[in-house]
Amino acid sequence: MKTLAHKTSLSLLALAAASPALAHEAPFDDQSITVIGAPLALSETNASVSIIDKEEIDRAQNGAAADLIARLPGVHVTQNGALGGVASLRIRGAEDAQTLVVIDGVRVGDPSSPNGAFDFANLMLGSIDRIEVLRGANSLPWGSQAIGGVVSITSTDPDLASGTSGRIGAEYGARDTVRVNGQLRTAALGASQFGIGGGFVRTRGFSSAAAGTERDGYRQYSANLSNRTEIGSTLLFRAFGLYAASRVELDGFAPPAFTFGDTDEYQKTREHYAAASLEHRPGGSSSAGGFAHRLQFAFADVNRDNFNPDLGEAPTFRARGRSERLSYSIDWGLGDVFGSTAGDSLRLIAGAEREWTRALTDDGFAPDRGQTATTGGWAMLAARPTGAFSLTFGVRRDDHRDFGGATSFAADIGQKLGDHVLVRASYREGFRAPTLFQLSDSAGAYGNPELLPERAKSYEVGARLGDARHFVDVAWYRRDSRNLIDFVSCPPVPDPVPAICASGNRPFGTYDNINRARAEGVEVEAGAKLGSSFAVRANYSLTVATDRTPGSPLEGNRLARRPRHLANAELAWTPGGAASGADLSVAVRYAGKSFDDRANNLTALIRDDVVLGEDQSLAAAGV
Repeated sequence: MKTLAHKTSLSLLALAAASPALAHEAPFDDQSITVIGAPLALSETNASVSIIDKEEIDRAQNGAAADLIARLPGVHVTQNGALGGVASLRIRGAEDAQTLVVIDGVRVGDPSSPNGAFDFANLMLGSIDRIEVLRGANSLPWGSQAIGGVVSITSTDPDLASGTSGRIGAEYGARDTVRVNGQLRTAALGASQFGIGGGFVRTRGFSSAAAGTERDGYRQYSANLSNRTEIGSTLLFRAFGLYAASRVELDGFAPPAFTFGDTDEYQKTREHYAAASLEHRPGGSSSAGGFAHRLQFAFADVNRDNFNPDLGEAPTFRARGRSERLSYSIDWGLGDVFGSTAGDSLRLIAGAEREWTRALTDDGFAPDRGQTATTGGWAMLAARPTGAFSLTFGVRRDDHRDFGGATSFAADIGQKLGDHVLVRASYREGFRAPTLFQLSDSAGAYGNPELLPERAKSYEVGARLGDARHFVDVAWYRRDSRNLIDFVSCPPVPDPVPAICASGNRPFGTYDNINRARAEGVEVEAGAKLGSSFAVRANYSLTVATDRTPGSPLEGNRLARRPRHLANAELAWTPGGAASGADLSVAVRYAGKSFDDRANNLTALIRDDVVLGEDQSLAAAGV
């Protein structure tokens, strides 16, 4: 289905300067990024990393984060129904559950859902300062789930505030959609700085059922808090918290026909994410040859309740998922051991962590509870033997309480050719542990306690060309995945039948490691600043994602919901330059045809999709 969408909004940015149009990262930018697993300069990173900075987020107002991330190369977002419907993000043809999402160091996701993927439906831009996206496998620093890529999100950051500042955004749009958000950063209060904010989103929506007429509305309240406190000259304490409460109306299968259509069902979701860390730098601020270590505790808690008013006031389904993570990491700059740079030409970055996960699902008949734990450790060396040549390599080991261990490797190299060209290559491995739902051995459930982790090997070669005003980035990649988890019948498919099928407790099927897949493609991105008022950026991605399961009747088929062609283009205009306080951007996104099922039935073909978006903002300083 082809879609044409327009959005117009007006925002008030209090005590803040206007943003430059379409800020993009120069290929050799020295700003620090963390999505790679440690603070590294972008110029030292040989992976495919995209950054959405505060200026771009401010211009997009309080929209859905997934809509902005979808403009990046190799990223495809699908959503079930209107705003608030489940939103899945896929990177380079990987499943949504194979993308790791981190908010202020907290691994987010829903341990109680079948695949554990993070639902982007409830993540709005109002409380976000920065988004970093790494494309490609990278389990070395992150562990499970980082097969397709990693999305690292930074909320309202008090580090950015030299004084008190804030912003207020309000928007009204189609389908009676209202978005309001306010964020405040305080000046230093003694040794502390704070970031605090809240938001509200409401829409009447539209029917998720194709033949439906009833609107499926959505409502969300959110609040966020962050703190940065310096303790003496060597200690830094950080804390973060995010709460979101949402209600989304659903369509379902009403009697007597039990076909998908309009119903009065709805779902309530409560999300809590929080983290606290203590960082110690014995030598004070970062410098060549410096040492820093950090201890962090984080937790994520997701509660979902489904209701059907026709069946009473009690929930018809409950889900509770919680994860807790204790981690310790070191970052040791060993100095300029190669005599090649003014800083550290060799760094050792390492860490260890323990994660506890538990989940409950209850459909009113037989509650299913599960819990597990994982211990992991990793080490990485980042070296710059010459001013133009860099490499990193490392290894990670994880031990899971249920399936045993997994070892992951990663390495990359980069060579600068003059001041404006970087050639790079990388090899990275990723894995994804089975979810508690997939591992459950409860009678009447669907799990298989014999499951192994999914594994992937990712290869990439690319080049960057450009300077602060113009750039071109080209990359070829391939990812081979095995032991992919899929749902199977009990019996007769597959052969051999999983052992748990013999128990008689899986009449409707179970999960098994049966699949292999390959995703291969090319990404091209370019951008330019045109004078002081205009900027343009565009990208194109070709992704061929196919089933490679030996002997399967589906071997060679395209994977579901993976368009071969993705393209984005954006033009931004700042009349009178950045000091004018106004900007306008127009973006168009194209997603090619894809299949909605693994069998590649023509009746399940999703037609190409075109989305045209328009963002307008007007800033007022000193309000």
